[in-house]
Amino acid sequence: MNETEFIRDNDVASEQKLELICDAAGELKAREITILDVRGQTIVADFFVICTGTSITHIQSIAEGVRDRMREGPKLRAKPEGDAGSYWVIMDYSDVILHIFDEDTREFYELERLWADAKVSHWQDPAANVSGESSTGSNIHPALSAVEPAL
Repeated sequence: MNETEFIRDNDVASEQKLELICDAAGELKAREITILDVRGQTIVADFFVICTGTSITHIQSIAEGVRDRMREGPKLRAKPEGDAGSYWVIMDYSDVILHIFDEDTREFYELERLWADAKVSHWQDPAANVSGESSTGSNIHPALSAVEPAL
């Protein structure tokens, strides 16, 4: 596949990217998949997805799995930073940025606290909630459950 076969980021909605990224990370057993909706707070992105891997190998597997999923469907390439050996991998899909940490590094940087004004959601396996409604009763994607921003 050559570079011209990859479509522009603007051709894929932020929410579609978000769902694909979270679904791929979830399938690879990423822990504590958290979504920060930072629209209106920064021009860097619309969403940050933060998740935890249990080892260097697990972090690398999550990163590779998400990369492969994004190249398959919407044919998007990330601008990755870091590597599993640094315990923090960032995959930049323009308006959705994925952060994959090990547990200690995630606790140290506390991105959820840094972006405390963001609307926070937690990714859940869609198969676990077959009713089509989130645990909040709204009509958002069934795999997302919103929680109040931390103070």
